[in-house]
Amino acid sequence: MLSDAQRQEIRSSLKEAVAQRDAARAVRLGRDLLAVSTKPADVMFCASALTSLAGEIEQHLGAKRLRTYIVRSVTVEPILPSLAVAATLSNYVLDVQVGGYGSYVDELMNPQSALAQFKPDAVFIILDLEEIAGKLPDLCADGKGVGVEQEIAQCISRVEQLLRSFRAASSARMVFQGCVVPDLTSLGDVGDANLAASLPNAVRSLNERLAALCRSIPACVFFDVDHLAARHGRARWRDTRMFLASRLAVSSEAFGIYAEGLVRSLSALYRAPRKVLCTDLDNTLWGGILGEDGPQGIATGTAFPGNSYLEYQKYLRQLSSRGILLTVVSKNNEADVREAFQIRASDLALTLDHFVALKISWDDKAQAIRELAQSLSLGLDSFVFVDDNPVECEVVRRHLPEVAVVQAPVDEPWKLVEMLSQQSFFDAASVTDDDLNRVNEYKAQAQRAELEGSATSRDEFLASLGIVCTFQSALEAPLARAVQLLAKTNQFNVTTRRRSAAEVEEFAAHGQAWVVRVHDRFGDAGVVGLALARNEGDVCHVDSFLLSCRVIGRGIETALLAFIADNARRAGAKKIVGEFISTKKNAPSASFYSDHGFAETSRAAETGAIVYEFDLTHAVLASPAWITLKGNESHELTASPVLSS
Repeated sequence: MLSDAQRQEIRSSLKEAVAQRDAARAVRLGRDLLAVSTKPADVMFCASALTSLAGEIEQHLGAKRLRTYIVRSVTVEPILPSLAVAATLSNYVLDVQVGGYGSYVDELMNPQSALAQFKPDAVFIILDLEEIAGKLPDLCADGKGVGVEQEIAQCISRVEQLLRSFRAASSARMVFQGCVVPDLTSLGDVGDANLAASLPNAVRSLNERLAALCRSIPACVFFDVDHLAARHGRARWRDTRMFLASRLAVSSEAFGIYAEGLVRSLSALYRAPRKVLCTDLDNTLWGGILGEDGPQGIATGTAFPGNSYLEYQKYLRQLSSRGILLTVVSKNNEADVREAFQIRASDLALTLDHFVALKISWDDKAQAIRELAQSLSLGLDSFVFVDDNPVECEVVRRHLPEVAVVQAPVDEPWKLVEMLSQQSFFDAASVTDDDLNRVNEYKAQAQRAELEGSATSRDEFLASLGIVCTFQSALEAPLARAVQLLAKTNQFNVTTRRRSAAEVEEFAAHGQAWVVRVHDRFGDAGVVGLALARNEGDVCHVDSFLLSCRVIGRGIETALLAFIADNARRAGAKKIVGEFISTKKNAPSASFYSDHGFAETSRAAETGAIVYEFDLTHAVLASPAWITLKGNESHELTASPVLSS
């Protein structure tokens, strides 16, 4: 615990950073201040400081700026400083407008409402239980629950009408807040637990159906506020006096937790989960030091403290089952590690087969992670590094700032799973079949690399893969995978436009919205690429074109571009126009259009966009000979939206 003098010193340094317009230092100091103090005065001070640097945070730290509207039936104004800070520390800048108290119906359904005129990027919908299902407390009071199911059904119908009405008019991302399960009712603790129609059970059922509704609406995520309230303590979640006096639904001590929960839910709509967890071994995956204690001396298994490490191993196995790639980065002798996994197999929840790559040597760990990123064709911002050694953690933080670093608590190993699960590293609003297949695909990638090393030429290698590309409407991919690709693909992405599900549907209805699925002799890579385009007169404009980095260099990007061009030509286009907008990460796609015979026509100084064009009347874009195409012969999968428009 810092003394008040030390706290004041951080505040003074933060004020100095603001005066110097040093965004990075200010954010770091703001994080330090809130780590030691959540006093309202410190939160307000931090919010004011960081808000004054919004432009610099956006420009120099790459924060995403979002026009954000809050639709509400409760008071939210006192929470806004905490929301601003939580957003900034998650690398967002929120320009917030708060809607009228209780005017949510008009705002969501009226095309001329303040919400509609604001043209938001993101919307928080915060409605209290009595607003959306106010009859439930009385209906549940007798323990019989007559009419409860009807009230829940009517509530879902009303909310669905609100959300779908807004979605039809706006592509803004939506976060819909659920309801907190009541802590005290007239039935008492025993009645609440044993009567099926108790109010807590009714609210849980309501939340489940609200979450299902949100899953059915594009770019809408359910915020499980009850989960946060339960973790914090429902008895302390709401200050009853303040709620009755001012309709403030969250107690002041929970402002920070609540704001972080809102931002975490919002992030699931803008950021894909990290894909790789790199774990150390000694005092992390197991207790003790293998080189000193030997395989029999390390702590793992069902007895304490070994079971603390076993819980971590089980957590990693669960991550792997949903497609998170596990790797080992350890300073050890590889032969000793393999022996330990063999001898202690019955005490470990993981085998070496669970890991897609091993970096076991005495080399620098930051360099090992760089090599892993290169071999897996993933950006460093896809990685989470877990290690017990504070020096190793600091080296990785300093040299690889994109990597998320978690220092394992050596003295309290039972806390590691909690530390990881409370972070948003692996949050996902949906899990696709391609996510589930990711581990197998990366193992197949290693087999391809081995084959490539033995081939005499690139063409021989590519021909030997037996690549099959299948083109599908983005709406059949399913749509969730298409939106996921748009959200997370950075390296081979010519514009990096983060289109929502509603916008993809719009392209499918009035233009082209295609994904490409790839299969070869080593397995199914799944949906790995997407293109959005629209004809305007005799010109086809490519809005988005992206490809998973793990399949770059096999000609798949050429096959997808040729497919888009062929559709455009059939619809009457005489030329195809594309843009390249440079970012910090998309250098691999910089020469994409020029490599395919497009001519540069202009450069936009304000956006940095380079515009290219290809004359479809004088040349044909052809797919590589080594790729077998499916889904484009007579447009067999679906009628092309372009042809029908």
